[in-house]
Amino acid sequence: MTKPRGRPRRNPSSPTGLGAEQDILHAAGELFVQHGFSATSTRAVAERAGLQQASVYHYFASKEDILLRLVLLTVRPSRRFAELLATVDAPPHVKLWALCFADTRLLIDDPQNLGALYFCPELRAPAFQEFHADRDALETVYARLVDETTGQLDHHLDASFTGAIVMGLAENVIVLRQRTRPLPEDAAERIADDALYLVGAGRKVTEQNRLQALELVQHLQAERSDSVAVSG
Repeated sequence: MTKPRGRPRRNPSSPTGLGAEQDILHAAGELFVQHGFSATSTRAVAERAGLQQASVYHYFASKEDILLRLVLLTVRPSRRFAELLATVDAPPHVKLWALCFADTRLLIDDPQNLGALYFCPELRAPAFQEFHADRDALETVYARLVDETTGQLDHHLDASFTGAIVMGLAENVIVLRQRTRPLPEDAAERIADDALYLVGAGRKVTEQNRLQALELVQHLQAERSDSVAVSG
């Protein structure tokens, strides 16, 4: 049965051109990042989206549901990429560089810097367990790649702790963007290099390994896009 459309718009045109649900997410993302989650009302979200307030509740049960969807949009693509990466036959240091690069690039390319929502205290509530599960799964892949990379080099690091630190390198671009500092064009490459230096694999930072990792990223991203197109 077709889902009813909800109440008429305040504004007949869709700000995103993608329909009311995406308009709500886009408006909420802007407002939550700019003004904070607790300071933003569903009425303000509706007005920014050009909708009646009732339409927000037609698509989302609560403001928390909107926040959950937004933070999942920031972490789930990286988790899926990491899981694909784990199945590939490539040196672990190449895969670690590729994951750190792809994760950083995703956060840099997000026009709204939705990663800033990670700092919302509301995310500590049980309602956001799905987000934490995805983020923990991503961190586990980081830790495994750190363990495999340092194992090759006969280093003895706490891979779980170091994996979290390496993941934090990628996420640091969220804070840099909040400070309105322009990031260098090669920020993602630099951070991926730093990840290898951090785990003691600095000698693996070579042009050949970078190129192999970048080819791996392009291949997996294309494969993921094809998979989404087929399933859609």
